[in-house]
Amino acid sequence: MAKSKKKQHGNKKSSKKEQQKQLRNIIGQANGQTDPLNSIPNTFCDDDNVNKNANNDNNSKQNNHVATIRHFASASLPPNILHQCLELFKTNMGDMYRESKWGLDVDEKLKELQHHDARFLVVVLSSTLTDNDSVTQHATATSIMSTMRTEESNNEVADDTTKSESVLGFAHFRYEPDDDDHPKLPITYLYELQINPSYQRKHGLGKRLMTIVELLSLKLQMKKVMLTVFHSNEAAMGFYTKRMRYAVDECSPSNFEGEENEGCDYEILSKALGGA
Repeated sequence: MAKSKKKQHGNKKSSKKEQQKQLRNIIGQANGQTDPLNSIPNTFCDDDNVNKNANNDNNSKQNNHVATIRHFASASLPPNILHQCLELFKTNMGDMYRESKWGLDVDEKLKELQHHDARFLVVVLSSTLTDNDSVTQHATATSIMSTMRTEESNNEVADDTTKSESVLGFAHFRYEPDDDDHPKLPITYLYELQINPSYQRKHGLGKRLMTIVELLSLKLQMKKVMLTVFHSNEAAMGFYTKRMRYAVDECSPSNFEGEENEGCDYEILSKALGGA
């Protein structure tokens, strides 16, 4: 009988190792994706509201705007895009972090954005100014989401044309285990969802980015999406819980008693994917 129990214990340990190996493989394959947006149907992303508004420009120089969503790994994130993402975080969240127990540490946030496992969806508005009189006054803009693949910048620009890129919003997320000490599930953790204040609540960019994060996560076998939100950030809390249907996760501090959880100023929210 004792021998039988020992054998069962051994089988459990072996099964646990296999589960952890499978978990690592799933996360490794997810992080190894080079063109994940290729799996997202273009029809899902058709929305030209931003482009129509951006191209409503009567300047003497033709102002052509094209908004696209691009995917980046941290290693391929252009410095100008990284800088704009950090500045957007400071604009939207700086005061909340200063008032929180964490405080605002910009250097630490920069390191977080540069983490080797960091992945980004960035809404980029590209503006091209040209003096060519033959260009029609009203450009027909590409749909904001129709170009869904990671784009490579073209360094060869004509002499009479200049190009600038503005970040309208971004999502920073990572594929990782649900727990550092006792990992059981592969999950996506959303570290940041930031939208330019001028485009908030007007074009559905936040919901669109979140939906794409969820679609990618589901396709890559993540079991749920998790995120952290301040209690004081009522707009974000309402967005996640009402519009995106996230709920307080079982690991959130509000579910536990103890001095370390008293007065905690944030919640951890999550949404299960694929019936997990």
